[in-house]
Order: sequence, then C-alpha cells, then structure tokens
Amino acid sequence: MMRVLHVTEAMGSGVLSVVDSISRRQAEAGAEVRVLFVPRPETPSDEALRARFHPGVELTRVSTGGRVGDLIALRRVLRGGDDADVIHAHSSFAGAIVRHAVRRRRDPRTVYYSPHGFAFLRLDLPPAARVALRAVERHLARHSTLILTSPSEFAVAQSALAPPRAHLLQTGVTSETVARRPRRSDPGRRPVVGMVGRVTYQKAPWRFAAAARALDDRADFVWIGGGTADDETRWFADAPVRVTGWVSPAELAALIDDLDVLLFPSLWEGMSLSLIQAQAQGLPAVVSDVVGNRDTVDDGVTGFVRGTDDELVAATARLLGDAGLRERMSAAALTWARRALTDDRVGQDSLALYATALAPREGSTR
Repeated sequence: MMRVLHVTEAMGSGVLSVVDSISRRQAEAGAEVRVLFVPRPETPSDEALRARFHPGVELTRVSTGGRVGDLIALRRVLRGGDDADVIHAHSSFAGAIVRHAVRRRRDPRTVYYSPHGFAFLRLDLPPAARVALRAVERHLARHSTLILTSPSEFAVAQSALAPPRAHLLQTGVTSETVARRPRRSDPGRRPVVGMVGRVTYQKAPWRFAAAARALDDRADFVWIGGGTADDETRWFADAPVRVTGWVSPAELAALIDDLDVLLFPSLWEGMSLSLIQAQAQGLPAVVSDVVGNRDTVDDGVTGFVRGTDDELVAATARLLGDAGLRERMSAAALTWARRALTDDRVGQDSLALYATALAPREGSTR
C-alpha cells in the first residue's frame, strides 16, 4: 500500500478543495493518505474538516497560534522524518518549506509540489519581489517534481523555471455534480451576474464593481463570498453589488444556480474550482485572460475570455442581451465540463505518477 503525505499551509478556499479531492480519490484507490496542514483564518474547524474529508484520510493540524511559529513547527515536523513513500506539498509556502526541509533526506523524485498559482505571478507584489520568488522557485524545482493543474500553469512552469521534472494533472469537480440539463432563460426575470471568491485584490473586485455600475439598468450583481469589512467598503461602497459573505457548499451551488452570467475578472489564478463548478452547473462565464481561467472556459463556446476591463464589460453585456446565446453556451459548458473539468481520475493518475518515481528506487534495494 502506497503511503502518501500531503502538506499545505493554505487549508482554505481552492487549495482546501483540491487537497480534499485528491486525498479522497487516492484513499478510494487504496492508498494510505495523511494530510498535514497549518490553519488559516478561513480554515474550517477540525470537526468540519473531519466531516468533509474521506474517513480513511488522516488529518493532522500543526498550530502554535502564530503564522511564523506555525511554519517553523511544520518544518520541524518534516525534518523529524516521515515514513511516507511520497510527500506532496500544496501552495508556495508549503512547497518551499517541504523542499527545503527534506532536500538532503529524500530522493527529489518522491517530493511533489503543486503551487496552485505561482507566487511570482502575483501582481500585488513589487517587481523585485516577483523576480526573487521566481529565482527561489527555479532553485527549489531541482529538489522536487512539479505537478501543475492547468495547461497554462504548466506552460509558465516550463518557460520560467525549466524544471527537471513536471507533469500535468487534471483536477476539477466530480462527474456526478455536472448538471444534467442546460439552463433555460426566464424572460420575465431580471438577469443576475455573479462572482465567486474572496473579496481580495487578487479577484479584482473593482472590475466587478465597474461592470455593476455600467450595467445596473440591465441586471443585478451579486458577489458570492466575503472579505474584511474594509475591503468590502473600499471596493463596493458606491457600487450596486450585494455581497453574500461566506456560504456553505450547498448554499454556493444554489446561488450559482440563481445566476445567469458569471463575471470572473481575477488578476491571477492557478485553476479556480469555483469557476470550474460554475461551468459544471451550466453557467456561461466571462473571465479574465490569465492562467487557469483560459483553460477552464472555452472562449466563444462556453463563455468569453477577455483581456481588458472594457472587454470584460462588453462581453457581459453581450450575454445579458442574448438569452439564446446564454442557453447555447450553457449546453456547451456541460459538455465541456464532462470532458475536461472532472476529477474522476485524479486519484489513479496521481498515484501512477508517484509510482513511476518509486519503481526505480524500490528496484535498486533488491
């Protein structure tokens, strides 16, 4: 039985969903799976996590009450040794800590890293910091195998880091959650445009607010998610946008069903599961042209991929004005989701990748 250890310091939002998905599928495939994590403010309680994760997945929280202390404690745990066959780190901080902690203790082919959005792509960081982060990632790539979750993220890794080992692994939603029927427009109902995510700089809430001001006479605008009171006030104070705050997975699915168009204008992504979920529920999407988004939406077929603020507003207006186009894109989104946006094989495929690294090592000990 293969023993797998997943490690993350970003146990919330999209990373939480991916770690839940891959660990669940691996456990179902017969692996012994542990998840070692450092909590964030948005991390659910231990009870909520236990109810969410597969019962065969062991969850271990590392928490000292402070972020720096948590990361130091995580490094200490990893340096203390572990009997896992492979370690798979998720997110930039965990990726750096894991690879630094075990770089002289493990074959780099048994250490895996998924950034879920490279930190050097963050536009809220100074250019010098982004250059430094890319140099760090390039150096650490020699001590691991990269597992990327979207074709465009894979392309960025190859061009910016030239990693010795990198693979593409499809993530997404379960095929059972893909809607059976496309949406039908209700001509007597005022359309609703939505966004799903945290109210943070990364998600470009000012773009969504600008679209709401421009198209207020044609639709209602809803931001599904929340942020700090200061951030919500800063970006939405004078905009006709309703902010729901944090919602449960069941509430999220119901709110997405009530939307007519998804406007997803983020500045950078890895592979957004909320965007994948919206497509799987048959929701046409207008998205920014960034890593992950351009892989999730089939431009002109399931939605529109656009580069500028004006183009995002224009594409949203086009969908609001054409109910027939929304219905055609809804049907296409469901077909696309079934083919390209499910995680049905993520357990088997990831374990197969791990096995290729373990085979020569096991053979050499005979």
